Amino acid sequence: MSDQNKGSSVIVLLAAAVAGLLFMVAIVVVLLSPPNECQPADVPGSGAPVPAGTHVKPTAPDSTTMTSGFGERWGTQHQGNDYAGDVGTPIYAFTDGRVVAAGPATGFGNWIIIDHEIDGKTYSTVYGHMFDDGVLVQVGDHVTAGQKIALIGNNGQSTGAHLHFEIWDGGRLPDGAGTAFDPTQWVDDATDPGTAPTSTPSPGTGGGQTDTPVGGLNTAQLAIAKQTVAIGEAMGVPEQGIVVALSTEGQESTYRMLASSNVPESLTYPNDGVGSDNQSVNQFQQQVGHWGTAEELMNPVTANVKFYNALLAIPDWESLPVTVAAQTVQDSAHPEAYADDEPLARQLYQQFKGAGDDLTAADRAAIASGNTNAVGVAAGGSTRSGCEEGTPTNPDGPQYVPGGPFGANVIAAASRWIGTPYSWGGGDTNGPTKGIRDGGVADSFGDFDKVGFDCSGLTLYAVYQASGGQITLPHFTGTPGNPGQLYDPRGQEIPLDQKQPGDLIYFGAGGATHHVGIYYGVQNGQEMLLNAPQSGDVVGIDPLSNWAGEDMYVRRFGSTPSPHEETP
Repeated sequence: MSDQNKGSSVIVLLAAAVAGLLFMVAIVVVLLSPPNECQPADVPGSGAPVPAGTHVKPTAPDSTTMTSGFGERWGTQHQGNDYAGDVGTPIYAFTDGRVVAAGPATGFGNWIIIDHEIDGKTYSTVYGHMFDDGVLVQVGDHVTAGQKIALIGNNGQSTGAHLHFEIWDGGRLPDGAGTAFDPTQWVDDATDPGTAPTSTPSPGTGGGQTDTPVGGLNTAQLAIAKQTVAIGEAMGVPEQGIVVALSTEGQESTYRMLASSNVPESLTYPNDGVGSDNQSVNQFQQQVGHWGTAEELMNPVTANVKFYNALLAIPDWESLPVTVAAQTVQDSAHPEAYADDEPLARQLYQQFKGAGDDLTAADRAAIASGNTNAVGVAAGGSTRSGCEEGTPTNPDGPQYVPGGPFGANVIAAASRWIGTPYSWGGGDTNGPTKGIRDGGVADSFGDFDKVGFDCSGLTLYAVYQASGGQITLPHFTGTPGNPGQLYDPRGQEIPLDQKQPGDLIYFGAGGATHHVGIYYGVQNGQEMLLNAPQSGDVVGIDPLSNWAGEDMYVRRFGSTPSPHEETP
C-alpha cells in the first residue's frame, strides 16, 4: 500500500499511540488511490481481435454458461464476463504467462491475475470468485495456455457459482496501469480447453539463438534455464535428463537463484530473491548441509552439476517418468508436483538446445573435473541472474567500497537486492525481512508471508550500510505529522535539478510522501530510480518519469559524491 492508501491504518496507529502502544509502520506502494478489485472504475478499451487457436477459453463451453457480460450493470461498470458453472468446474489459463496475484481480493473472495506478452504488449487476465482450495497456482508460477489453474467457486460478492473473467490491455496491476475491455471476442476466437496447442519455440540453433520469451519467463529466468541446458550438454546428459532438471527448477524456484532467510550466509551471494523453506537455496532449492555448503550451493554452476550427478546415479533413471525422476533426486513432500512443469521444460530445452556450444574448452574441463568455481560466467547463462527490467548493465552490480563515496555505496548496497520481492513493512538494517499485514492491498498479495523490502525498508537498509551503521533512518517515508525519513535532520535538502546518484527521492504532495527510491543516474538518456515499487513487484530500477506529475523531494545523507561519481 501507499502512504495515501493507508489512511485507515494511520488512524489505527494514532489510536495505539494514545494507548501507549506506538508501532511505526512503513508505507510503500506507488498506488495513488485505494483499489476496488470487484468493480474498478477504469473506462473500457477496445482490444484488437487475436488469431483463433492461439488462446484457450477459460472454461469449457459445455460446462459453463455466460450469464453476464462486460458493460454497465446495476449502475456501475462490470469489467468482465461471468461464466456460471458448478462449484469445482475447471478454470484454464487463457494463454502462456506468469502469475502475479493468487489469493484473497476484495469483492472476488479470491482472484488470480496472470500477465502475458501478446504481440509485444502486456496484457493481464483476471479470474475471480474461487474458494481457497480452488486456487491452484501461486505468485511467480509460469503457466501455459490451457493449463488448469483454478476451480469455479461462489466466493466474495457472488450471487451464484461462476467464474468472473477479465482481460486488461496494459496490465491489471498496479491499479491504473491498464484498461479492461470486453473479452467476448477474444474468448469466442479461442480454442476449447484440451484441444489448443501451446506455442513451441523453433528448435535451438546453439548459442547464437535469440532468447525469445517462453512461458512468460523474463530474461533472468531464461538465463537460468539456458545455463542448465548448457551444463547438461557439457556433462553428456541426454535430453530426458536435462528436461528433468528444467522441470525441477520450474517447480522449485520458477527458474530463480534464491537465497534463504534461514541461511544468513546465502544472503551475501547474488540472488533473485529470498525464500524461507528450511535451509533450501538456489534454483533447485537444495538443502544446505545435505547438498553442500552455502558457498557451493549459491554457485549456480555447482548447483547444476550436483543435481545432474545425483540424477545420473539413479539406476535406470531414463526409464522413469520425469516427475518420478525429479522426485527421486529431490525427495520432495509433493512427488506429483513436477508433472505440470514438464511441458514448459521441453519448450525450454528446444529453445536452448545447443547452448553448450557456447562453453569454452576451459569451462568444459572445469565442469568435467568438478572444479565448478573455475567455470566462467557464460556457462550458457549467468552466475548472477537478478535481471528483471532495469537491472544494472554490470550483471554483478556496483560494488560496495568500504570508506568509499557515500552515494555510490548507497547504490551498491541496494543493488545487491535487485529481484528481491516487494514486501509491505519488510526490510531492516540487516536486509530483507518478512512483511506485515495492512488489512488491504498488501494482504491480498500475501506480503505478510514474503521476505523482502518495501520502499522505505530498502532505503533505510542502504543508508545504514553505506554509513557503516552510523545512520539508522525511520521505517517511514515522512509526512508533516509523522516526520519519518524525509524530515530526518541528518538529510541535506537538495534541489531536484542538483540531485546526484545515491540521493534519496521522496514522492507525494504538500510534504506528505508515499514512496521513496534511490536516484540511480542516467541510463540510455533516461533518469532512473532504484526502488522497491509495490506489492507484486520486485526491487528494480525504473524510469524516474514513472512518477511524473508528483512533487519530488531530494535528500542527501552522508558525504556528497564528487561529480565524476555521478553515474554508477
